[in-house]
Amino acid sequence: MKTSVREYLYVDTPRVRTLLAQLSSGLPEERRSERTQRWNASLAGIDGPRNEEGANEQEVRSLADLHVAMLEEVAEYSQMILDVSEVSARSKNWHRGRIHKALRPSSLIRVTGPTAIVYPASFAASASAFDEFSEDKSFSVDMAKIVRSMYGDHLTLRVYPCGEEEWECQYSGVIADPGRYLAGEKEVLFSRLGADPQDWTTVATISRIPRRDTTSSEGHFERIAETLQDSFTDGRMNRRILEKMIQEASREMERMGLSEAPSWPAVSVIPLAVYREIQPSSITPELKLDD
Repeated sequence: MKTSVREYLYVDTPRVRTLLAQLSSGLPEERRSERTQRWNASLAGIDGPRNEEGANEQEVRSLADLHVAMLEEVAEYSQMILDVSEVSARSKNWHRGRIHKALRPSSLIRVTGPTAIVYPASFAASASAFDEFSEDKSFSVDMAKIVRSMYGDHLTLRVYPCGEEEWECQYSGVIADPGRYLAGEKEVLFSRLGADPQDWTTVATISRIPRRDTTSSEGHFERIAETLQDSFTDGRMNRRILEKMIQEASREMERMGLSEAPSWPAVSVIPLAVYREIQPSSITPELKLDD
């Protein structure tokens, strides 16, 4: 029997536990695997490990990793999770809107493919090194302002099922890390993973499916200006119209790439877990050659 061993990069512990608690209650006992039965007691403390004596961070992470595997198991039995790896690798499914018609907001998906984890805040901090080679010492300060205004301090997840060349065909999400799974490790992710995408598996929920919008930027800005003018009537502010203007402006900022929200055909997700199967290395015959 082949042993499956995973390396976990990230787990949204609170969301995984919440979904697992709901789904596992409907799983018949005879359908539970030996692994699930062995660790079923852990669900009794679904609110998370307490700060009891003897508990440590590694134990918390190990339990979170296990809960992901259990969540996938019960979700597959309940037909609540869809593996979209194969269909997402076809770019025409994105450009023709087929992916968007098949997916539903809040649904669970699993996708394996080239994945990039970007931590812009760490890059902004590292940019200070450029100041040592430049007469303009304001480079890092300006760069930090730009990066933080566009990305904030969160990690950004990009999954490119069609490859990085088809950049627009992606699942995109923000890793806020509410369970502090990555506490103390964010700053070293780049040195571990590098800049190039690597194959990872992501379990996520669909957050939002953007609409196809063919209106030009000029048309959007004209609509925003008109809406802003309409919000002032008889010296009073019409909050309904003002909020519509805010929505229009936010939508255009997304289109222009000024906010962390995907535009068509990308799909926005909430990452629950990112992992990969550990593959053993081997000594090949070429390594034993004398030449």
